[in-house]
Amino acid sequence: MEKASVIKTVIMTANQYRFSRNNSNMVLFQHQLDVLLGITSRGSDLKFFHPRNLLPTECLTVIIDILSETSEMKPSLVIKCLQLLRNLAAEKEIRESFHESFNLTPVLVEIIKHNPSVNPLCMESLHLLQIIIYGHKMILQESYVQDLLEFIIPHITDPAEDCTEVCLGLLVNLCKDNFAVQSHLKNMEHSKQLKRTLLNHMLGSESSLDFVIYSFSVVTSVWLHDQEYDRIFNPSNLKSVFKSIFNIILKRETWMSRRYGVDLFKEMLKDGQIQGELSKFSRLPVYIDGILKLIPASTPETVVMVFELLLCFCSVEGLRCLICRSVLSTLDFGVRPQFSDMLIGPVHQVKEPLLAIVHWANQSPDTHDEAPMYALDFLTEIYEELIYSNTRLKYSVHADLVLPVLLSALNSEVDIDSEMCMPKKQCRKKVKSLQLLSVLSGEDDIRKKMVAMFSPSVYTELLNFQLTNNRVTRHISNVAVGCEDWSEDGVHIVIFCLELMSKLRKYMPNLDGLFCSLLQDSKLVPFLSAGMTSPDRTVLQTALQLFTIGTTLDAFPTVLIGDSMASCIARKNEVTENINAASLTQGSKMKSTRSPSLSYNSAGDFSRSFNGEHEASVQAIIDKMQTGLEIKDINRSEIIDIYEHKIQGYQTRENHLQDLLDAKTLALSQADRLIAQHRSRRAQNEAGAHKMGKLLKESELKSEEHRERLNEIMLQKEKLSLELEHLSQEYQKLEHISEEHQQLTAAYSDITQRYESSQKSLLSLKQELKTLTEMHEILQKHNVSLKQQHDLASEQSSKLQEERKNLSKHLKEKEGKLQELTKNYTKLESKYEKTEKERTELEIGLDNLRDTVNKTEQAKKQLQQKVSALELVCKQHEADLLSKDEQIKDLRTNLEKHTQIAALIHSLSSGKSESGASVTK
Repeated sequence: MEKASVIKTVIMTANQYRFSRNNSNMVLFQHQLDVLLGITSRGSDLKFFHPRNLLPTECLTVIIDILSETSEMKPSLVIKCLQLLRNLAAEKEIRESFHESFNLTPVLVEIIKHNPSVNPLCMESLHLLQIIIYGHKMILQESYVQDLLEFIIPHITDPAEDCTEVCLGLLVNLCKDNFAVQSHLKNMEHSKQLKRTLLNHMLGSESSLDFVIYSFSVVTSVWLHDQEYDRIFNPSNLKSVFKSIFNIILKRETWMSRRYGVDLFKEMLKDGQIQGELSKFSRLPVYIDGILKLIPASTPETVVMVFELLLCFCSVEGLRCLICRSVLSTLDFGVRPQFSDMLIGPVHQVKEPLLAIVHWANQSPDTHDEAPMYALDFLTEIYEELIYSNTRLKYSVHADLVLPVLLSALNSEVDIDSEMCMPKKQCRKKVKSLQLLSVLSGEDDIRKKMVAMFSPSVYTELLNFQLTNNRVTRHISNVAVGCEDWSEDGVHIVIFCLELMSKLRKYMPNLDGLFCSLLQDSKLVPFLSAGMTSPDRTVLQTALQLFTIGTTLDAFPTVLIGDSMASCIARKNEVTENINAASLTQGSKMKSTRSPSLSYNSAGDFSRSFNGEHEASVQAIIDKMQTGLEIKDINRSEIIDIYEHKIQGYQTRENHLQDLLDAKTLALSQADRLIAQHRSRRAQNEAGAHKMGKLLKESELKSEEHRERLNEIMLQKEKLSLELEHLSQEYQKLEHISEEHQQLTAAYSDITQRYESSQKSLLSLKQELKTLTEMHEILQKHNVSLKQQHDLASEQSSKLQEERKNLSKHLKEKEGKLQELTKNYTKLESKYEKTEKERTELEIGLDNLRDTVNKTEQAKKQLQQKVSALELVCKQHEADLLSKDEQIKDLRTNLEKHTQIAALIHSLSSGKSESGASVTK
């Protein structure tokens, strides 16, 4: 109740702050966030904040909506919101809901996009984003994914950045199992630079382990078979690669580093060559021993990673035997034949790996999440290796340790009426326990101990619970709000429990008759039909084996199972069609409700699965009954079964219609939420469009000015071309052009002088800005000292007030000293008022100085714009001068030619005159 009241106050203060963003509301909201941060600190229970609860969902929605408007918030408040979300992200289901339901990823990308990388706000967003998007396949076509890639890649290629490590982790998350992102990285412009940077991190001696693991992960996802990395992944270097990855898994204490190390191994072991090199790795037994030592002294999350890695190694040929020997090498069964007291106490006090694994398998999945399930899977791998090898007789004593744990897991009650209503994990643990028991039943000595320890009531209670409470047989289609759909796991329990009974029925008394009666029970029909239409291969094969056993029995309902299977398939197709239609109408961004699970489908609409011949036979029987004919070829029990079957089909059809109605109501609620989000985004888009319109108008005005200038230049060019055509006839205009040249040179000299003077003024303004900033820093320091003095004065005033209260109590005893104390009190009050006045005056002075600093910055920007404009003008004049210099040179050459022609003409005319004179003489 305390958490609920805190969340309610957080929602109230957050809404107040959203509607009126004043300081008082911000302080209240920040205070409530601090309280919630204390509640969600590391190590605290976060089950109350599960997304199924409406109150935490509303709180997270309000906080994420506030984060989407970070431009109007103070950075300190944004950081507190991000810290709260990071605390909540420690829970797996909450972390997944941040990306899938609350759409937090685009909000964080916007924060990162609009803040510099040095900013702590950006760093906090990057760390939270790395945690959230882990394990999710991002769509490259989304704009925020492209923005994130544009931010990440330059910060990775620049080694001086502080956020390079986080950006590498984000790139690993984006590349994992995402072909679109991988191809984008291969084909982008800076691909070679990125590859070079990753190679330096992989081979650099000064690189940290996190850089190494992130770089290896990216290269393995994108460039594993690239020729440039063949020398890294060749057999000679793979040993050092394995060594570095094992060191990261064993030595790193952070959850993310180990998680990426395990994922890297899982990705690398998809390659057959790397599997072969790992099986030949000489130090592998030492590292496996070190990994097994992590099982007792780790958190559930780390244990899950260790089990994932060991299960991945078990899939490699030759490694399962090695792991099995390492698990069993430290436990001496000859000295310690009794195991009743081994699992008492905490797991970190256990030294033997096998005892630690069984200890984890004995834990509840409600408190330890998926660690018990992975422990049972690993035990299944170990005992498969033991039983199907020559060492099974030597280690049959393991049953004394494991069988009591499995029996307690099967006898544990499934809580379906609690507030959280999360029985799915408990059912999954029962399924894993039944699979392990099925493996153990393959050894004779262990099977004898199972027969002695397990009574038929264990199986009957397990099956009766599913037959009475599972939605498959109860024909309940809708799931209550806040509850999980555990019916599919219930189907698996029934299938694997029947498989175990079939293996033990020859060795356990009264079990054979119970098994045969269960197979012939019509209540089992939905479970078998669901198992035979399951996408899981093991469930399908087990169900088919049970079906083949059942066909040998006389009263086995083969026809009912076939009809139920047909209805399951028809319902699956109908559900997929409805989901596709809903996705087309509601848009690609809307995530519709999940398709019903397998067990939900198995409660089929039997009436739909009847074929035409079966309905015709039923109608013929009805006609015979109406006409009063004798029915000799049909038993009455079969008629009753058919009618019960048809009634059951109508009930399931009604439930199916109710399912569709619930799905549509959920879709409508999600559509309303999407409409609200669309309206807010539409307002933001309209504001952005308004800004873009303004920018477009400004750019159009500038373009018009440039067009006018260009037209003027073109006119000048035409004029110059005309002048060049008539130069042969206009020699006298050369002097005028030379004068214009002199004027332009003079103008150019004036412009250069102005440019130099503007540079000098700019330097002086920069010096003034430096002095003003220094003054601003001095005033800030002085302001801090004044604040300290004010705090001291406030403390003194509080002390004086306490003294005044004490003196008021002792008034009757000390009446003579009252006047002196009052005088001192008035003096102190006057001093306090003076200090307050001085503080207010200093604050006013600080505000004035800030205004002056802003004005100087604006003046600086204006001067820079003027200087840039003058530089453009100077460049244009220089170009014009160069062109005119070339024109003058051409004109001078033409002049010289014409002068030479005139001289020739003059010389010719003078020679002719001289010859005429001589002739006359």
